[in-house]
Amino acid sequence: MVGLPNTRVVPAGWAAHHRPAANSTMTGLCNLTGPAGPPDWDTGQATPGELLAERVPCRVQQLTGENEAEAAGQDVNARDYLVTLPLHLVPTLTVTDNAPWVTVTGYQPGHEQDGDPYLVGRRLKVLSVQHGTLLWERDLVCRDDLTNPGSTP
Repeated sequence: MVGLPNTRVVPAGWAAHHRPAANSTMTGLCNLTGPAGPPDWDTGQATPGELLAERVPCRVQQLTGENEAEAAGQDVNARDYLVTLPLHLVPTLTVTDNAPWVTVTGYQPGHEQDGDPYLVGRRLKVLSVQHGTLLWERDLVCRDDLTNPGSTP
């Protein structure tokens, strides 16, 4: 089917115009952090990474069922999530073996009862940053390591 002469299916500014609708679906709040430092000698806990963005609205949805495997004789369980953030609030992210991380910190006012309370405090490792030519939001594919929660991979 051919459109009208001198018209475009997707006019200039179309994605930017629709971003507020996508952003309104982000009822969670999260922090983005960089690579964790070396573990604390006394506690064994990793030193928190640099805060890249704080209290960023987000939408989190599980992508797969539980991933189970065995590594070095130990059962490994993980879940993958799609974490969606407002495009303009996400800094440039470089994915490495130890960064970045998304931590769900709570919910937008009025949505505290809508979300999963067990998601708050979860530290999700960013596996990939999704890119595209028409973007309404920034999509991150993340993993929750259930075997070693919050640990560096």
